[in-house]
Amino acid sequence: MCFLIGATGPGVTKTGEALIGSTSDDPYLFRTFVHAALPSGDCLGHVGTELVYATVLDLPRGSRRSRSTWFPLVPAAAIKDRSDLEPPFQVEPGEVGRGVNSAGLAFAIALAVERPKARTGVPEGRHEPVRFCDVSRRMMNECHTVDDALNLLQHIPAITPAFSVMLADAEGHLAQVEVGAYGTAVHERYSKENPGVAIAVNCYQSKELNGFNLPEAELHATQNNNGCRSSRGWDLVQEQMKQGKLLDVSTFRDILSDHEHRDRDPAENPLLKWWGYSICNHGTRKQDAYEADAAPWGTVSAEVLEPAKKLLHYNYGSDGGGV
Repeated sequence: MCFLIGATGPGVTKTGEALIGSTSDDPYLFRTFVHAALPSGDCLGHVGTELVYATVLDLPRGSRRSRSTWFPLVPAAAIKDRSDLEPPFQVEPGEVGRGVNSAGLAFAIALAVERPKARTGVPEGRHEPVRFCDVSRRMMNECHTVDDALNLLQHIPAITPAFSVMLADAEGHLAQVEVGAYGTAVHERYSKENPGVAIAVNCYQSKELNGFNLPEAELHATQNNNGCRSSRGWDLVQEQMKQGKLLDVSTFRDILSDHEHRDRDPAENPLLKWWGYSICNHGTRKQDAYEADAAPWGTVSAEVLEPAKKLLHYNYGSDGGGV
């Protein structure tokens, strides 16, 4: 569950290069850690974020953990493993949910809440879905450009779980592509020659796939948080442009830290109860403590990716402005 924004091209971004911004929304015991992989053989290197179920206990400021690929680094004794909990969606250890590789290909994902196939009359077993963790690994290991990644995705008949994927590369290409049980559709494509902005939330938007959204996830459904987060993102982009501010890491940081709609009651969200309505999301059960397997959802980190510089800007915690 996330908010994604991508932008590229002269007159849109300050440098004309492509950018991706994201919030990572998960149960509050589900944290992201920075994950790095060095080039090996024919595989490209990459840096990205990995989802881990963990509770950080008694963490002193500035402390460090011994595992060199996780940041912030904290003592092993301060991490309580909660691998006994069922993940909220299919995720594999070491799976990258946002990343940029050494060729300058970057991506970020937002879960698309699609209808179960059994409800649509589509024959079960028509295609054996490929796990997205295997697809993202191939993207980071093998793909150099947005075209490479699109070619990979479009040759896979079905992917699980379903995602909206924001792609950008060092040449300034940007694409918003949707993948899932019902196929793959490219929703938006932009470049330095065709500048533009794309925003993704937790539903399909393409004409090919939007009929497969779960009704509670529809962009136009006023009670869920998809519509208000998306429209707020577009409003903020327009505000930046009206002020003469082209988009960059700083303006993306401002968008990702926006708290409009925070006062709406997350208990009323039909898509996921206790998940909030603002871009920088602060879902709550309105109590001081809760069971680990019934945690509220909200933003646990925020990221901005600069593929031309092969950079990941990362903020751990719910303050998206710390990117």
